[in-house]
Amino acid sequence: MKLINDYLSQLLSIARQSNHRFGVVIRGDDLWQQQCVVEAACHLDSSVIYQLGGKAHIEVGKVVQYNKGQQLLGQECQLLICDFRAGFDANSFTAATGCVRGGGLVVIVTDVNGGEGYDQIWLNNALGHLIQLTQNQPLAPLPQVVEHAFEPYHQQQLAIDKIVKVVEGHRKRPLVMTADRGRGKSSAMGIAAAQLMQSRKIRIVLTAPSVATIQPVFEHASRLLDGTKVENNRLSYHQSVLEFIAPDELLRSQVELDCLLVDEASAIPIPMLQRMVEHYHRAVFSTTIHGYEGCGRGFSVKFQTWLKQQRPGTNFYHLEQPIRWNQNDPLENWLFTSFLLDSDLDTLADVQREPQLQRIEKKQLVAEPKLLASCFALLVNAHYQTSPNDLMLLLSDEAIHLYAAFDGGTCLGCILAIEEGQLESQLVEQICLGKRRPKGHLVATTLANQMGITAAARQSSLRIMRIAVHPQRQRSGVGRQMIAQLRQQTEYDFYSTSFGATSELVRFWNQSDFHSVRLGSQRDQASGTHSLIMINGDLDWLDEAKAQFADSMHYSLGTIFSQLEIELVRSLTPINDASVVKAGVHQLIERYCLGGSSYDSVAPLLNLWWQSSPQLAYKVSDLFIRLVVQRNSWADCIAEFGMTGRKQAEQVFRQHLSELVKKSR
Repeated sequence: MKLINDYLSQLLSIARQSNHRFGVVIRGDDLWQQQCVVEAACHLDSSVIYQLGGKAHIEVGKVVQYNKGQQLLGQECQLLICDFRAGFDANSFTAATGCVRGGGLVVIVTDVNGGEGYDQIWLNNALGHLIQLTQNQPLAPLPQVVEHAFEPYHQQQLAIDKIVKVVEGHRKRPLVMTADRGRGKSSAMGIAAAQLMQSRKIRIVLTAPSVATIQPVFEHASRLLDGTKVENNRLSYHQSVLEFIAPDELLRSQVELDCLLVDEASAIPIPMLQRMVEHYHRAVFSTTIHGYEGCGRGFSVKFQTWLKQQRPGTNFYHLEQPIRWNQNDPLENWLFTSFLLDSDLDTLADVQREPQLQRIEKKQLVAEPKLLASCFALLVNAHYQTSPNDLMLLLSDEAIHLYAAFDGGTCLGCILAIEEGQLESQLVEQICLGKRRPKGHLVATTLANQMGITAAARQSSLRIMRIAVHPQRQRSGVGRQMIAQLRQQTEYDFYSTSFGATSELVRFWNQSDFHSVRLGSQRDQASGTHSLIMINGDLDWLDEAKAQFADSMHYSLGTIFSQLEIELVRSLTPINDASVVKAGVHQLIERYCLGGSSYDSVAPLLNLWWQSSPQLAYKVSDLFIRLVVQRNSWADCIAEFGMTGRKQAEQVFRQHLSELVKKSR
């Protein structure tokens, strides 16, 4: 094994000189692969060797299961051993590679031939672009040393200065900070927070899709603040505080703070981000634009366009220089190419053509990588949750299909959909009793288990998991045209979709004749939204489902949905009714409008009025929605709408109600 030892020694030397990382694939019998791993490890201390998957046959610093690579985030190693024979999880693998610093190697141990599925073919093709060490085969040529200036912290220091300026400069001038993975944006926020806490009394609030996302921010701040410990997601230093508050709680409680730091902002719905901007006047929004937690231009274009209009003084800053490795890193380039993490889109021609949707077979996707890359780029841009695992699932799951429309060689729009239903009666019965929940049948099982609509589980259906349209053609009807063509080209009993509900998305699906049938009671931890199921089809049970949804919303808007966004409340109410005040109600409400009776005496009548005429939701004020429909207290309404007290609030409410009654006669 001396040749292998010398080869790996030279490769590590080249990696150190270039401050780059390289991937090495070891193919051979088990004993030979194990010997190669030993030769790679002998050049390094065991503390800087990590292993992902499989059983460690040498002394290593850390070992995690093949699907637990995220546990290595925020840590550093110089050799990462990945045993693909134990299993492969694309999200876990791409996350784990982020802990390998410049000058290090990722050594992949895999079966000689790999699997037979299209996902395995794709993965095997990708692995072929790394350095190969194959038993009984000549050694591959070593890469060239690439030497150039490496200043890893220059851009990060500029970012720190800009964060501090948000606090010290003028109000209403937020900072939007974007970066690829490994550029140090989270550490920049932690360092800036520490500097601010050392120099003044300040309350900094940190928010993000999940607590795990912001741990590096706390770690970097704590390190600079004499090792001050983080307790219950709160770090105190003298009279200053850095604490985490979830996005929905932050908006609901409207806490007093001096600076708001928003990490991975792309995973938070834009309406929530806009409310943060409007309420908190010193804010930093940070997000990854490529990578497994990235968002692409979908977030950048929409949110930044709105910011430029509402906050002309917004500062935009993009960090390009990696912290842990040099630019043009071979491993990073390979990851982006192999798992389609680079979401840069091609420009469409000026001539606008009607989309022609077609189903793309998995065999074609593997044979034409550029075709798949063009489609996946749209999905990464449009959906922050699109991940490398979605790519592998698309290629491996026979129930998942990709439909796309092209303008020349560029993807104009695409739909990712999954077949559901056609479940046997015995299984459906188990689902209804909560004993079974077959994977991949989200809508079918939810309708059967939660709404008692067993026919939905027995019928064939197609759930639209993702839909994306090129930014140049958004808001031009392309999405609706693709959905219409999908229904024309396929034959299912019904079509469904499930997504984090916003008023904009509900209106989009309504325009394609999809109907709301169920709103999840819990907000998604990542997006802060409630999951909504919508249905399209000529179905015997659809009217029953719609009626059940209306009854549920009438009750739940005053309980679990009392804080639902006002515009979403409006978009979830039906519009095909006559908004007329019932006979006998006029006089009582008119007396209230004139100051003749109390609100408590007319509240039940107002509640009956809107429930019998849901169209009112589109005519009444935001105060009416909160007070009557969602039954918020006067105190909460006064705080939300910035009024001086009950007297002013009730005066405004009576005036609006008086105008509404006149129009409804």
